Amino acid sequence: MVKQKETKIFQEERMRGIMKILEKENRVLISELCKVFNTTAVTIRKDLNQLEEEGALKRTHGGAILNKALFQGLALNEKEKLNSTEKERIANEAVKLISEGDVIMLDSGSTTTQLAKNMKSLKGITVITDAVNIALELINSDVEVILTGGSLQKNSSTLIGPLADDSLRKLSADKLFHGVDGIDYEIGLTTPNITEANTSRVMMQRAGENILLVDSSKFGRRSLGVICQIKEIDKIITTKEMSKLEMKKMDDLGVEVIIV
Repeated sequence: MVKQKETKIFQEERMRGIMKILEKENRVLISELCKVFNTTAVTIRKDLNQLEEEGALKRTHGGAILNKALFQGLALNEKEKLNSTEKERIANEAVKLISEGDVIMLDSGSTTTQLAKNMKSLKGITVITDAVNIALELINSDVEVILTGGSLQKNSSTLIGPLADDSLRKLSADKLFHGVDGIDYEIGLTTPNITEANTSRVMMQRAGENILLVDSSKFGRRSLGVICQIKEIDKIITTKEMSKLEMKKMDDLGVEVIIV
């Protein structure tokens, strides 16, 4: 009876440890957990199965991911209040990648809006955007602005839909800077609105280089509309401190990571 009690205590401690790792990494592998807890794959599978029954995680092939509800999104004015310091650091780094003569696409979002503010003093730059607020941000600058048509999504000041997609297909750019509502290693880049997700995909297809701007809060979060897989991104500028395992994942996917 004492042995069973001790075994139960060890299991509970191990499961708490698994959840701590999962909350940090967003995904765990059975092979890695065996090394961390110096136990067998059979034991780890039992732990993961029990945690799945409790609703704490979702089992995947060879491991598990956090079981999180889909993120429903926020209005632009609410987004701008969150993680503002992180977004400024990201935008300060992103503007360094812009050279005179570049044609830049800016997708909608609070971080890309911050980048637009940083671009006001630049000359010889053309910006293509589907964000009404970004166009207004640059209205008194020397930056040439091309605003797509489309249906206005009022809570994000974004022009989306067939008209937006058609106008974007007639254009091309050197670089696309864009943000997302969620980035998940399994699912990819997501946003709550599936029509907006499609417009974002078209923007990616029309840019020579795709640069993702995401603060640390976006990792491990998922929304309804899938934009693309992570491997389709060229660079990520982020404030997230990535583990060696995460950096290896990005390297294997061919994605350059800039941490600011």
